Amino acid sequence: MRIANLDAFLKLAWNLDLIKWGLIMKETLVIANNPIMWILALIIIANVIVQCFIFYRLANKHVKETSIISSKQIKEAFKIGFIGTLGPAFAVFAVAVALIAQIGGPLTLARVGIIGSAAFEMIAAGIGSGGTAGTPDFAPKMLSAAAWVMTLGGAGWLIVVFFATKHIDKLQVTVKKANPLTIAYMSLFAPFIIFFSLAYKEVINKGLLAKQFTVAPLAALIAGALAVVIVNKIVAKDSSKKWLKEWAMGFAVVAAMVVGTILR
Repeated sequence: MRIANLDAFLKLAWNLDLIKWGLIMKETLVIANNPIMWILALIIIANVIVQCFIFYRLANKHVKETSIISSKQIKEAFKIGFIGTLGPAFAVFAVAVALIAQIGGPLTLARVGIIGSAAFEMIAAGIGSGGTAGTPDFAPKMLSAAAWVMTLGGAGWLIVVFFATKHIDKLQVTVKKANPLTIAYMSLFAPFIIFFSLAYKEVINKGLLAKQFTVAPLAALIAGALAVVIVNKIVAKDSSKKWLKEWAMGFAVVAAMVVGTILR
């Protein structure tokens, strides 16, 4: 009889704890999705949009003054850039949906809208909240801590760009005067080095040499490369389909995502 009563008591205590934890998380998400939070997030996003227009006007003015490229090339560059961002944008959106369930919509919008790396923000939210984000233990204090870690963790490159861009521009002019080919070589090899380092990390560290061996990253890399090769082959055979080159990056991203998802 006593054992039965003890079991009933423990079950009641457990249920009460679950209710308490659930109320704590509910309270946190109410704060996280407060209208004031939405207003602040939209102000941040509006600031980003305004900056985009400012940079566009400055770039357009610079091109007209220097005649570096034609207006047709500008339109093509914008089109290629837009198409190339579609694939990564879908990936960011998928992770952002999961992040919204953990820290709320406004904070997710504010962070992903500035940095664009939902994966980083999810890791930062987990670290800042002590691993409680998305769990019943996610208290308001943990939300505040997560917001601080996400903000400070993503502030580094923004601060560097703010203070260093002008000096980097001067350095570029100085180097170009000393040896014009240096800038050309840097422009050619820098993207290759960045791509190689990222590919090595994904294919080797997270794939072939990972604890759980998988060929998904390697297969995704090959699929993306093949997509670009196929597009170039088609364009080489039929010049009327030159427009496909503008979509090459988009095709590569989609092919890599599909193959990687299937094999993972």
